[in-house]
Amino acid sequence: MATLWGHLFVWIGLWHILQVRGIAKFTNVQCFAVDEKFANFSRCRLYAVKRDVVEMSLIAKVLHWPKRPVSMRIQLLKRASGYKPFLYNICQSDLCEYLEKRNHPFVNIIFNSFTNRTNVNRCPLPAEIMLEHFRFPVKALELLPLPSGDYALFITFSFDSQERALVKVYFTLTEYR
Repeated sequence: MATLWGHLFVWIGLWHILQVRGIAKFTNVQCFAVDEKFANFSRCRLYAVKRDVVEMSLIAKVLHWPKRPVSMRIQLLKRASGYKPFLYNICQSDLCEYLEKRNHPFVNIIFNSFTNRTNVNRCPLPAEIMLEHFRFPVKALELLPLPSGDYALFITFSFDSQERALVKVYFTLTEYR
């Protein structure tokens, strides 16, 4: 009986040691309309709600949807003497095809974290794309654990092999026990 209690206390102790918690928050957002005939951004900013809580809001007006598929590229970068590629560099050749099938795990983690805060859920996409009061998806870190540090997520939209719009989201992760 004593060894059972001893093993139980060891497992509880290990569980508490391995439970790493952290603070994650947005630090900056930048939106670029590379092709002004394609889209423009009327809002692209962060709002400090409280000390460790920051919300992001974006509004992009698409002036001309092409008849050809719009491709999307998502890059996760980590800061180490500048921002360097880290883990993911995904090119989805057709944004509408992805929205229909939802067939990429990493992209699913990103999209699922803000589906209730945006009007981009299926095609045809609206002329005004909005993301309102979006807080950092801390739950996503359970699916995609990342070490402490500064990160960037670059999302590029293009068609006809030319970049048309770019959104750069910067965030920081701080671990504590």
